[in-house]
Amino acid sequence: MEQLKSALGPFELFASIVGGAPLAIAVCLIFNPAYTPYDLTLLVQNNLSGTAVLLLLFLSYILGGAIQGVTWRYFLALCKFFNHDYHYFRAELFKRSPAINSANSAANPTSIQTSETDATTDRPALEFEDKLVLLLREQMGMPKNIDWLDARLAAYLKAHDKASVTAAESHMANHIMYRNLSFGCVVLSAVMVINLFRAQSLTFEQPVLTLLLLGLAYVTFFRSVSFKRWHQRDVVLGFYFTAKAKQDSHDNGD
Repeated sequence: MEQLKSALGPFELFASIVGGAPLAIAVCLIFNPAYTPYDLTLLVQNNLSGTAVLLLLFLSYILGGAIQGVTWRYFLALCKFFNHDYHYFRAELFKRSPAINSANSAANPTSIQTSETDATTDRPALEFEDKLVLLLREQMGMPKNIDWLDARLAAYLKAHDKASVTAAESHMANHIMYRNLSFGCVVLSAVMVINLFRAQSLTFEQPVLTLLLLGLAYVTFFRSVSFKRWHQRDVVLGFYFTAKAKQDSHDNGD
């Protein structure tokens, strides 16, 4: 689910270039140390050319696409460290399903083993979240791993609702871009720290720039969490409204 997909198209290109830019800059600073913003400005002025820009863009694209597995594990580690859930509807999905079963069993004491089809007969009286859970159970089943459900829903939308797929994939591309930016800023700050020991003298700008990069990594991480949740929201809600429309059409005999 987290691998770049060909459906991303231009989103993937933009996300890889922007997300890989800090890593490309870090590689350049390893071989051409710049200890202050002034040194960095001189480095850019002395090496600025069309060929250098194209090479930097190409290197950014390669690095941005090559580190997907690393940045995904980095993202998961930070989510665990900050105790931040990137899923949409995860808690409600696994909490409401047993609750709906209990409610149906209590409402039908003569039939303890209520089928999923019978459970949907009172759908208009249910809350939206409960109807969503029931529809997911009917159409997709209830996988043990929430990521398996994401893959099933994405495949369903690609077959029935291309508009929702486009919106969801754009959010995924932004998630990947900000995830890569966060990781790249951490690596770039590490390179800046290494360059501190290589510099002949310590200036005020060096530690400040390093702290700014770490702050930017922190901000872009939480931005990537938001885009991941928006991606899953579009997938889940896109599935619901598409499946509900098909179900109503079938019930009406169309």
